[in-house]
Amino acid sequence: MESSLVLLLALAMAPFQLGSGQSLHVDPPDPVVAVAKDTSLRLNCSLPCDEGVAQVQWRGLDTHLGNVQNLPGSSILSIHGLLTDAGTRLCVGSCGGRSFQYSVQIVVYAFPDQLVVSWSGQDQEVSCTAHNIWPPDPDILSFTLLLGDQRLEGAQVLESEQEEETQEAEGTPLLRATQRWMLPALETPAPPALYCQVTMQLPNLVLTHKRGLPASGITLWVGSLVLGLLALAFLAYRLWKRCAPRVPPDSSSCTLL
Repeated sequence: MESSLVLLLALAMAPFQLGSGQSLHVDPPDPVVAVAKDTSLRLNCSLPCDEGVAQVQWRGLDTHLGNVQNLPGSSILSIHGLLTDAGTRLCVGSCGGRSFQYSVQIVVYAFPDQLVVSWSGQDQEVSCTAHNIWPPDPDILSFTLLLGDQRLEGAQVLESEQEEETQEAEGTPLLRATQRWMLPALETPAPPALYCQVTMQLPNLVLTHKRGLPASGITLWVGSLVLGLLALAFLAYRLWKRCAPRVPPDSSSCTLL
């Protein structure tokens, strides 16, 4: 039974291994390729053939013929970083009656360094927005609120959202993603700067941008605590003045005005 399963698996892999070691060679060789928006990439697919010249061609649902250059024994697919370039491409080849194929998934992404961080002193809320991003997959984008170089502990994660932002000429909009946090009570001494860090994780590629909270926001955050401490100190002083021993002592006069 086990030998039969091994034989079936070997036959399933036959299109990639038939022909005395012959197989399609794709450069770059990754099965998933991430391409930045508006940047170019060439995928070269070739097939060595001991029995003449191999026939090789890129195919795909949205592959434009003008983006494919077929040569003897190879085929070159040009990607121009358009959002419509995303999808699966298939390179097929034949040599001496044997067929081969290799699939590549193209992921087109946009992740410019366009972070906007704001702070609302009234409700102690920090908002971080990444503009003009793509693709629309919340699982590839993560937000982190940093205190110096470490994650800020105690911050309450609020709602997140993605919205359409820019209408592209090709008809596909880019997005903006926003994450909000409620700040915890500030401890003394005053902390280093607060940062929003946004990470996009793609196949074989991790990108990160970081932006600090405006200095005015940090000042107000620290200042709100200082004002609170001063208010407590003032009330304590007034209470002490009212309760200070007199001759004769009269504890009944210890009231706070």
